Amino acid sequence: MAELLKRKKALSVSPLKASQTVGAALAFLGFFRSMPIMHGSQGCTAFAKVFFVRHFREPIPLQTTAMDQVSSVMGADENIIEALKAVCEKNAPGIIGMVTTGLAETQGTDVRGAVKQFRQRCPQFASIPVVPVNTPDFTGSFESGFALALKAIIETLVPESATEQHSEISSRAGLRHKQVNVLCHANLTPGDLEFIVESIESFGLRPMLIPDLSSSLDGHLSDDAFNPLTTGGLAVDDLQTAGESAATLVVGESIASAAAALQKKTAVPEYRFSHLMTMETVDRWLMTLSRISGQPVPARWKKQRRQLQDAMLDTHF
Repeated sequence: MAELLKRKKALSVSPLKASQTVGAALAFLGFFRSMPIMHGSQGCTAFAKVFFVRHFREPIPLQTTAMDQVSSVMGADENIIEALKAVCEKNAPGIIGMVTTGLAETQGTDVRGAVKQFRQRCPQFASIPVVPVNTPDFTGSFESGFALALKAIIETLVPESATEQHSEISSRAGLRHKQVNVLCHANLTPGDLEFIVESIESFGLRPMLIPDLSSSLDGHLSDDAFNPLTTGGLAVDDLQTAGESAATLVVGESIASAAAALQKKTAVPEYRFSHLMTMETVDRWLMTLSRISGQPVPARWKKQRRQLQDAMLDTHF
């Protein structure tokens, strides 16, 4: 006879939507010719890949180190080295993200040590950046995994441009006076990011989204018949110019640590926003862009603001 189980929890949480590992993988998908690798079993990666494909309706590049029963007990450093070697040989990616799963963290893998061993054994791939991130999915959340990956990317790939001389901070900030860094949190969709890009460009500025999901997962047809890597996103070469930007715009509280890491490395002036969801906040966003560019707020934003005010009045009464 069937038994009816009554749950006492107030809500049901999808383990994928609350996974640090999946959040970190999403951050790497915002870079050009990127390949995230999950250090764990094949099932962990397949589970996450299906989730991404169903959500974005796009092919998702995602690889695994394929840990099995033996490597889970005896050590899986060799799996990391072989996975990195195979991806570099077959795909020559622009960046590789090595994120850990709950299985790898429970086993106690030293992912950074394994990446160092890979560098020693395969010097021919020295030009391909590899960013290791510890993201156990039995703690934290999707947002914290995204933030950890973003911080690791900044610390690994953004060159130090702020130096202390005679107790004063000097940097290369502002050399690209039209370029603006934009750090965006995990919950902004490609459509949201397209609005951010459009609003910044309307002031004559060039936005550099870190990461740029608006061009990698926006749903576009590629000229290539098949591409095992991301077809859009931010190039690593462009990321390395972040220290020469005129300003950094930070959207989201969850990426505060990543923003602090970028500020420490570059000394580029930053402006932080918890969100872009209210009229007051969007007003501050547009006025900040006006201050950075030295240009007045475009007429179309003023018109849209008046239309919103009218709609709010119409629905209030």
